[in-house]
Amino acid sequence: MENNTYVLDTIAFVYYLEDRLPARADEAFREAEKGEATLLLPHIAIGEFVYIALKNRLKAVNSVEVVREVLHLIETAGYIEPVDMDFKAWEEFLILDIPELHDRMLCAIAKSRGAVLITPDTEIRRKGIQTLWE
Repeated sequence: MENNTYVLDTIAFVYYLEDRLPARADEAFREAEKGEATLLLPHIAIGEFVYIALKNRLKAVNSVEVVREVLHLIETAGYIEPVDMDFKAWEEFLILDIPELHDRMLCAIAKSRGAVLITPDTEIRRKGIQTLWE
C-alpha cells in the first residue's frame, strides 16, 4: 500500500476487534502491528465505540469490562495512536461537504494528515476522501 498512515472509523475499529475486517483493511492493521504503518484512532471514534458498547450493541456479556479491555489495548498496543482534532483538521472540517458530524470529523482528520480513512462508508467514498475497505 502506497500511503501507510490510516485513520480508523468506528466500524473499522469494531470489525478489527471482532476479527471481521475485509482483506485490504486487515492488511493495513497487520502492517501497523509490524511497525510498517501508522493507525490513528480519533478520540471521537473511541467515544462512539464506548457508546455502542454501553448500549449493548456488541456481542459481549459485560460491556463495561469489554470497554476497559479495549481501552487498555489502545493504551498499550503501540500500533494504535489516539488523536484529537488539531487546527489543521478543523480547517478541513470547515470545507468538507459531509453532513454527519462524526464522519465529517474523521474525514477532516484524515485529510489534514494526508492519511487514508479505513471505512466501509460508501457516502464518504463518493465525497472524494481517500478510503480503504475491501
